[in-house]
Amino acid sequence: MSSKIYFSDKSGAKPLSYYGIKALSSTVARIAPTVGKKFARRLLLTPVRHRSKVSKPQGMSDYTINTQFEALHVYEIGQGPVVLFTHGWSGSASQFYPLMEKVAAIGYKAVAFDHYAHGMSAGREANLPLFIRAIDAVKKHLNVEVHAAISHSMGCVAALNILDPRSHILIAPPFDFYNGFEQRILSTGISKTLFKSVIHSVEQQHQMRFASLLPELHLAKHDNMLIIHDVQDRFALYDNTQTVVKQYPHVQLLSTQGLGHGRIINDEQTWQSVQKQLQKIAAQ
Repeated sequence: MSSKIYFSDKSGAKPLSYYGIKALSSTVARIAPTVGKKFARRLLLTPVRHRSKVSKPQGMSDYTINTQFEALHVYEIGQGPVVLFTHGWSGSASQFYPLMEKVAAIGYKAVAFDHYAHGMSAGREANLPLFIRAIDAVKKHLNVEVHAAISHSMGCVAALNILDPRSHILIAPPFDFYNGFEQRILSTGISKTLFKSVIHSVEQQHQMRFASLLPELHLAKHDNMLIIHDVQDRFALYDNTQTVVKQYPHVQLLSTQGLGHGRIINDEQTWQSVQKQLQKIAAQ
C-alpha cells in the first residue's frame, strides 16, 4: 500500500475512497489516537518488497550482516575501490545488478544491499532515518573508504546524509522531499494529525528531525556530484532538480528523455556518465 502512496502520480478529482479514508482517519485520530497512530504507521512505513526477475551476475557474492535493528543482506562483485549502491523505497539491490557488473568490470568493488524491510533483508518497517542507519551499518561493516556512492530515489536522500565519498552519483533524486511526501500522504485522505503523529514518533525513535535530513541541505558539503534525471520522471520531479542545480554550480546534471523513474538506472546513457565520473575522480 505504501508504495502506491509514495509513488502515486495521480492528480485532479479525488476518488470516493479519499473521503472515506479522510472521515475514518479523522475520527480515529480523535477518539482512539493510539489505534490511529498504529494503523497509520503500518500503512505509511511498510514498503512493498521488490521481487526481482534479474539473476545475480556471475561472480557476485552475497551475505547477511547483523545490525542494531535487523539483519541486512549485502551483495558484492569485483575487486578494487568500493563503489556503494543504495536503492530507494520499495526497491532492492537487484535493480543495480547490470550497473554493478559494469562498474566491477572496470576495476571496482561494487557493493549493494537491501534496506530494512526490503528485498532479502529483515524487518517489517522502513523510513528515511532507517535508510540512513542501514547505510551507516554497511559502511562500518566494510571498514574501508567508500570511493563513490551511486544512489537512486530516496536512497539519494539517505546517502547525502551519511556518506562522504569522493563522488556522489544521484539517480532520480527526490528534491523537495518532505513536501512531496506530505502532499502524497494527505492526498489519500489520511488526516494531517495522524501523519504528523507518525512523523514525530519516527523522529523521536531515531533522534533525527526530517527538516535536517532534506537533500538540499547537504549538497554544498560534497564535491564531484553528478545527478542523472529523466525529464519525464513522474515521481521525483525533474523541475525540482533543475531548480537545485541552478543554485549549486558544482553539481553536474545529465538529463534524459523517456526513461522515467526506474528504467533510467540501467540505461546506456547512465552507464556512460557513471563511467566518466569514476574516471574523473580516479584521475584527481
